[in-house]
Amino acid sequence: GCNEASRGMAYRENQVSSYGMCLPHGNSHIWAWEKQASHTHCRFGHRDETQVKKVLNKRRVIFIGDSMTRNLYSASLRIMGVAGSGAYDATLPKHQGITSILWGTTPVVFKWAPLAVDQLAVLKEVNDNSVDGNTAQDLIVLGGGAWDRLHVYATDEDRQSHAATLKELSAEMLRSQQQNAAVVWLIPTTINSQALNTEEKRDHMREEDMEAMRSVYFKNGVLSASSFVLDGPTFTASRVSESFDGVHYPPQVYDAGAQILMNAIDWLLPLNEAEPIIPPQIGKMSNPMLGFMMLVLVGIGLFMFDGFLGFTYLASAFVKGLKPHDLHRQALRSSKKSSHHHDELSDPEANGNVLRSRLAKAKARKRAPKAKAETSGNMDPEIAALIGR
Repeated sequence: GCNEASRGMAYRENQVSSYGMCLPHGNSHIWAWEKQASHTHCRFGHRDETQVKKVLNKRRVIFIGDSMTRNLYSASLRIMGVAGSGAYDATLPKHQGITSILWGTTPVVFKWAPLAVDQLAVLKEVNDNSVDGNTAQDLIVLGGGAWDRLHVYATDEDRQSHAATLKELSAEMLRSQQQNAAVVWLIPTTINSQALNTEEKRDHMREEDMEAMRSVYFKNGVLSASSFVLDGPTFTASRVSESFDGVHYPPQVYDAGAQILMNAIDWLLPLNEAEPIIPPQIGKMSNPMLGFMMLVLVGIGLFMFDGFLGFTYLASAFVKGLKPHDLHRQALRSSKKSSHHHDELSDPEANGNVLRSRLAKAKARKRAPKAKAETSGNMDPEIAALIGR
């Protein structure tokens, strides 16, 4: 059936994230990539681990922000081949950093920074450490705003302080771009106001409150300081009823946002240079002991006149005349006779001499009976006919 249990099993066990969903009013909703005609030259589509690895291999990626950013981080890891990333686990601390090393070459880090001042501090640290080049980040993904609206936005002083922090954050984001890092800003996703589970959130973090907060980030230059803006409301507005606590969404919704991010990497990061092909060194696959054994086997074959490495002698114990050295001598004698006969036949002058000698002998034999017949004066007519008399 189409319910939360079957959908959860489909995702956890079969990694199915695009499927039909039964809504309470009975309509069917399906998410999938639209197939684009080739003439449109549209390269947007589903990205898998192999495609992402080509771009992110041997690069540094860091996510800085709140729980929305953390969920995007987990969805990105799932695309990169970490199937269990972001799985529900009540035993783990909620507010902590995460570090994953992918393919043995690519560190992908999440830094817990829920407030704007936290994001500013972490980004400053990242930029300062990037000066030496050894720890320079290639892709920086930031996101926030919900915690600021909930905890530090009650008074005018709080709002002014927050605006000043955002301006500093924008400056640090531009600094990151000057250090050749691509900077992505995640706009907070759509809030399901009716599902907010605390009175404080219902008072300060409704969707209309967050929409005003998104405008504050825009006015203070955060979006313009970004290399790419991932618009959270765009991929969550149609799924707002699935937000179980008013703020967070099921994993497959963040998968859609992560797919948008991975498609954007095509122009955010230059292509990795092809790794040079280093041919194996001469002798790398050699084995001195095996080489010595081959010399021993060749020696046995040569000196014992046996191409079967001495095993023919074993057969000669049962059949006489099969010893390899005897067979060799016999073959050599036959070869010499054959060679001598061939040499005689291959010499034109020698062949002529032989032929003339044989003709002379034949003529002598032919004349001998004739002379005898003349002396005797009596010859059989048949013999005379044979010798041409």
